[in-house]
Amino acid sequence: MEAVKAGIEKVKEAVDNKKADEKFEKANDPNVKPSERLDAQFEANKAAAKAAEHHIKAEEHKAKHAQS
Repeated sequence: MEAVKAGIEKVKEAVDNKKADEKFEKANDPNVKPSERLDAQFEANKAAAKAAEHHIKAEEHKAKHAQS
C-alpha cells in the first residue's frame, strides 16, 4: 500500500513541477505585463513548494515500503 501512496505522491509532484515550469516561463516572458509576471512568479514558487512537499511525502512512503 505504501508503494501505491508513493506513486501517487510522485504523480502529484510531477504535475506541480509542470505547473511551476509553466508559471516560471510566464514570469520571465518580457511580453507579459509586469503585474502578471509577478503573479506568475508567486504561483510558480507556490507550485514548486507543493512539488517539494509531495517529493518528501513520496520518499517517506517509499522508505516505509522498503522497511516492511
